Amino acid sequence: MKKEKFTTINLVNWEEHLRKGIWLVDFWAEWCSACVAQDRLYHELQSRYGERLNVGKINVNDNRVLSDQFGVRNIPFLLLMKDGSIISRFDGTINTMQLSNQIEKLLS
Repeated sequence: MKKEKFTTINLVNWEEHLRKGIWLVDFWAEWCSACVAQDRLYHELQSRYGERLNVGKINVNDNRVLSDQFGVRNIPFLLLMKDGSIISRFDGTINTMQLSNQIEKLLS
């Protein structure tokens, strides 16, 4: 069964969610048009990888502490994580091929 929804991550629940599995963690804001446009890519990746990939969204306006903790200076900002460890960081928009290649490496 394919899931196609994003998990809202905040200061209260971030450790619980991110400690296990493969996660794309998107730092975003409603006013950021590039952030909103990237959602299409995340939906596509969720469709492709199903339960093997989780997508978490952290609103920088509501989660300043997490943004600072992860070193977010500009958005969109994306982390690729596995079992709580940061594998890759992406500052700005990213293309499907580049992100898919990184995910494939983690899944193999």
